[in-house]
Amino acid sequence: MKHYVINGGGMVGASAALALATHGERVTLIDAQPEAQTSDEWDLRISSVNDNHWQWLLSLGIGDDLNHKQLPYQRLSVTTIAGTQLSFTAADAGAEQLGVMVENNNLQAALWKCCQRHAAIEFKAPAQVTDFDLPNQRLTLDDGEQLNYDVLIGADGANSAVARAAAIGYRGWDYGQRCLLANVTLEQPFEAETWEVFRPKGPYALLPLTSNTACLIDYRSAAEINSISSDADTLISELTKTFGDTIGDFQLQRYASFPLQRKHALEYHKGHSLILMGDAAHTIHPLAGQGVNLGFADVRSWLDCGQDVKRYQQQRQQQNARMMRAMDLVNVSFRSSSKPINWLLRGGFSIIERTALKSLLLGSAMQR
Repeated sequence: MKHYVINGGGMVGASAALALATHGERVTLIDAQPEAQTSDEWDLRISSVNDNHWQWLLSLGIGDDLNHKQLPYQRLSVTTIAGTQLSFTAADAGAEQLGVMVENNNLQAALWKCCQRHAAIEFKAPAQVTDFDLPNQRLTLDDGEQLNYDVLIGADGANSAVARAAAIGYRGWDYGQRCLLANVTLEQPFEAETWEVFRPKGPYALLPLTSNTACLIDYRSAAEINSISSDADTLISELTKTFGDTIGDFQLQRYASFPLQRKHALEYHKGHSLILMGDAAHTIHPLAGQGVNLGFADVRSWLDCGQDVKRYQQQRQQQNARMMRAMDLVNVSFRSSSKPINWLLRGGFSIIERTALKSLLLGSAMQR
């Protein structure tokens, strides 16, 4: 039995703790927050968890601790700037659902409850690491307690303290865009379908939350997002221009925006006693909602690789890099006004729709 210390109790860190404990390891989970916060209204931080990972999460025993802020969806579609559309349904994948829209706080709270009940997990929250003694595999918490470990996992986000302590560098850039999130209540109910439309300035999308609640997503330049979100009235007017023809009248609940960046760790491990997972290892353009799915894949890969650091790095670094390149290609080509590119996309979409390639693509996307 190894002793794991996980810095970061978000969705990836908490799922790693629960999965490792389920596999017979001893785990100490550290997080700076006292508890996962939940409220009656949907928070803006929402994840689209594909069905493969959702079933894995349920297998960890979180089902009874989830609240109502989750919605399975059966269909998704993407539309290029030229109007070419490609749709995927659960039936195409031979599944009951493509995935689940879930509030991050809801999922994190359920994971925390399971971790707190597990005899092999020691939960330290709120707590922060004040010193990393990596050569001696020891760290110090803000209350002075020292913890020894066999393996330290950095699941502490894009500004990872574990990565800094290990002097792990990153390759990446700022996209010069911001992503606006707006939760709205709709006057007319709609189906549980997620969709995304591309345009030159950036895509816009809808994530269903309930039969009459949705999260509207708008990607634009940082300057434009800051301008249209300067006050609620201006934002409502802009969202109506973008989404009104599709969703009808709506009421704005809450909104916020964040910058779009790409970062990829040059190393996923230091020696045999430190590894990175989730956003600590990679941040990706969110247009396909792959961020947290890649983090869950990190956790599962670590277990599948027999906790071998070199195999883990080789597998996950390559797969995550491929996904990053794919998302950048989609973002550029689907927004392009180039006639040759649009012709190629139309032809490619037509072939996908008429052949078994659609099922193969969807099956691949829903795998780890």
